[in-house]
Amino acid sequence: MRTQEQIIERINARREGDMFGFEWPIYLEMLSFENAKQFLKPEAKAENWTVKTEDQIRAEAIDYMNFAWKKANDCRGISANRSVMHYQAWLWLLGEDWGDALMDDYEYYGKPQLVRICAHFGLDSNKWDNGIRTNTGD
Repeated sequence: MRTQEQIIERINARREGDMFGFEWPIYLEMLSFENAKQFLKPEAKAENWTVKTEDQIRAEAIDYMNFAWKKANDCRGISANRSVMHYQAWLWLLGEDWGDALMDDYEYYGKPQLVRICAHFGLDSNKWDNGIRTNTGD
């Protein structure tokens, strides 16, 4: 499990390059309120804050797979990219540091990345993959 300090460091390292906020806010989900409040709006309240466990993060990542594949299959550029960035954060939180490998050679709306992520979680990517490999939507 990542420490609070590691998560804060990761947020600070990733936030600048994440101009749409697709990745770094996910890291907040495992921070205590005291550690997260520096990144939250001033009106955020401790009593409304919950910290996710690794099991909850893993379940969320697996549950999200259907949505991620739908965006990739439908050639939804920004949404498909956002899905892969979510996985980058979830995997890191789960102790899997793939570096920027998920974004290397990004093509086909992230389908190669989703295949790799499915394999990691023991999921059959063929369940979702429509087999079309195009970057143009053709």
